Amino acid sequence: MIKKVEALANLAVIITSVVVYTVLVKHFLLPSSKQAAVAATTSLLPEVAASSRTRSIEPGTKISLSGIDWSKSDRTLLLALSTTCHFCTESAPFYKTLQQQKRDNVRLLALFPQPLLDSRTYLDNLGLNVDEVVQSPLNSVGASGTPTLLLIDNQGTVINSWVGKLSDDAAEEVRLRVSR
Repeated sequence: MIKKVEALANLAVIITSVVVYTVLVKHFLLPSSKQAAVAATTSLLPEVAASSRTRSIEPGTKISLSGIDWSKSDRTLLLALSTTCHFCTESAPFYKTLQQQKRDNVRLLALFPQPLLDSRTYLDNLGLNVDEVVQSPLNSVGASGTPTLLLIDNQGTVINSWVGKLSDDAAEEVRLRVSR
């Protein structure tokens, strides 16, 4: 009888250990459903991605966007934006300044992951006029978040990139590059 109780106790310890191990692994090593929901939302809310893992696009990177002919101008300033990005909205006055100060040989292109109608409405509400609006995933140009600004030459090669809400120094650099 004692051996039976001992065997049952050992079995109970093993089962309890497996259950505790499973709970700990699920809780500490695997993403929770809430984390998975946040990760899924990041693809819909690019500014969340921007705040957690922004990266600039290296100069020399070739950008290919369906329907875009980079040779239409000497340089293109591509604004990768999102209608849900508060940094994009807060940066609208700066984008208006760029629009007014840019040279004729510089084209402004806005890229949104959202549908074109929503994107154009967003730009209209901001009072921002761009030369062209494109709907495409952010990663189609290598962007990991919004806002991302890319200065691109007439061959589709990145000259420079800026990510996030710009500091005064970075904003001045962008202004100088599009006005000369």
